[in-house]
Amino acid sequence: MNTEVITQSQRFPLSGYLKLTKPSIIYLLVLTSATAMFLADGFSGNLMKVVFGLFGIGLIASSSAVINQILDVEVDSKMARTKNRPIVIGEISVTNAKIFSAALLIVGAIMLIVFINLLTLLLTLFTWAFYSFLYTKILKFAGTQNIVIGGIAGAMPPLLGWTAITNSIDALPLLMVLIIFIWTPPHFWALSINRKEDYVAAKIPMMPVVKGTEYTKIQIALYSVLLAVSSLFPFATGYLGGFYFFSAVILNIIFIGFSIALIFDKNNKLALPLFLYSIVFLTILFICMALDKLIPIQL
Repeated sequence: MNTEVITQSQRFPLSGYLKLTKPSIIYLLVLTSATAMFLADGFSGNLMKVVFGLFGIGLIASSSAVINQILDVEVDSKMARTKNRPIVIGEISVTNAKIFSAALLIVGAIMLIVFINLLTLLLTLFTWAFYSFLYTKILKFAGTQNIVIGGIAGAMPPLLGWTAITNSIDALPLLMVLIIFIWTPPHFWALSINRKEDYVAAKIPMMPVVKGTEYTKIQIALYSVLLAVSSLFPFATGYLGGFYFFSAVILNIIFIGFSIALIFDKNNKLALPLFLYSIVFLTILFICMALDKLIPIQL
């Protein structure tokens, strides 16, 4: 019996397939999509739309994550951070990964076209194609602004969540997209400082590799200020209230403080904590957007 279980596990390494979807990234995509859905109607409409919308968006995003690892297998093999990914170590074959990615894409697309709407499907497919192919094969190697431009794909989920509920495009989800778009460069630049040697080995022109670590630190600080300004737009435009305002101010003070401290950190020991905090920052910021509707504070 034990032999059979081991054999079946080796034939279908569930954990390996899960890793292919990059769950640590997908959770943020789903969270930001769900936040936009909640802001659209407070989940007061058809809850099945919320469920199928999130699953459809999540599955298609997972498909693009798999394609990214299929196309990046050679690059991943040269980086300590990615050298143990399932395709690199042979846990999952390229053929099986392609089948898996196709299945995720098809199921996700069916969910969106049957239960949601065409607009959301088209926007999600654009995001899928942009990240899977344009970013992975071209933009990533195009220069130091690779993350800035490539951030478009990762910033789209709030708009997808909003259109899934409303079948329309409005200013609030676009402001949410802007926040993630500006958040992305300092988030990844902090990681690239921490993993600079990885990017050197893989010949990826991340900013610390091309422009140097000190220059990148200044860019992170500048973007952290820009992020603070953009984070206040939903309040300044009247979409969100006092609870969100105070939460955003506190979160951004910490972010800016981290960024400035990193400039004076000669050993770059704060790069990884800043990267990790940036994930906490975005998570809490979007949760506070939803809580703002439940905890009204007038200013």
